[in-house]
Formats: sequence, structure tokens, C-alpha cells
Amino acid sequence: MKRLTILVSILITVPAFALTMTPKPGDRIGVLRMSGRYGDRAERTIANTIQNDLIGELQALGYKAFDTKMTYDELLRGGPQDAEYYVEVLSSDAAGRPVGGAGAAVGGVAVEVGVVVSRVAAEVRLYDGRSLVPAGTYDLKRDNTAVVPTGIGVAGRSIWASIMLPFVQYGELRRAAHDVAHQAALRIAGQ
Repeated sequence: MKRLTILVSILITVPAFALTMTPKPGDRIGVLRMSGRYGDRAERTIANTIQNDLIGELQALGYKAFDTKMTYDELLRGGPQDAEYYVEVLSSDAAGRPVGGAGAAVGGVAVEVGVVVSRVAAEVRLYDGRSLVPAGTYDLKRDNTAVVPTGIGVAGRSIWASIMLPFVQYGELRRAAHDVAHQAALRIAGQ
């Protein structure tokens, strides 16, 4: 009876450890593209940023990460390729907006400074490269708050012009997306 108990515990434990294995440095990890069914432009832009940054982050940790140039659905139809693991990024939320601001003018020049809040959240899925069975799912998010210039204005005797600076808000979103990619790489590496 004692031998049977030990044998059963080994048979249960070994597969359980196999399911929780994390990639090891040197493993090939294919980063899948976002599926076409997530067509919102802002969501797709953030997901692409996370995907591209994730490849670099995984390479910095010693993995052989690469862009598969295919979606998960295409991988299922074509079968597993040459990778030990695959990663799929599903962007679920991206928003950036000013929540307050102030302007000041001196002479003919005005500057508007605002508090910009950026939020990026993504679901990242890790799949086994041979069976395409999910090996892990990570819900990640990053909130950034920054005080940045949001507009400038120039005035003269007979002309006045104001230029908004939307790229500053995009920069904050991109920074939050990079932080999510960094978090994803660390979670994939088991850190």
C-alpha cells in the first residue's frame, strides 16, 4: 500500500510540475500578432507597441524571441512551428487624457501645461510550443501620470495661433505600453 501511495503521488506531481514550467533563457519564443477581430485603432496601436517591445525585453533576458508574423488562429491552422513557447498579446484597454491644466502667457507666447493620465492594460497569454496548450495568462496594467506641456500659443499684433501637442499624450501611452511589455517579459521569465 505504501508503494502504491508513493507511485500515485509521483504520477500526480510530475505532470503538475510540467504544467507550471517557465521558459528558460535560450528558449525560442514566438510573439504572435494581434488577431484582426480586435480592430479598434488605439487598441491595435498599443498592442503592436507591446508586441514589439516584448520581443526586445525577452531578448534582453536571454531568450530567442521573434515575431511570428502570424496570429494565434493562423498558428492553429498551420500547426506548431519552430518555437518552444508562443506569446499572444490581447490589448484590453488603453486611454490617455488630460485631467487638468493651466496656461501662462508672457508677451506674445503662451504655454499650456496639463496633468496627463495614461492607462494601459493587456492580457498576455503564454502557450506551449508543441501542444499550443496555454501555459500561463497574465493580466497586466500600468498607470502613468505626468505633468507635460499640452499646447503652445503665439500672438502678434494682428495674428494669433495655438498649437495643441497631442503627441505628448501619445508618448505617455507609449511609455505605459513599454512598462506593460517589461512586466510581461518578467512574468514569462518567472521573475
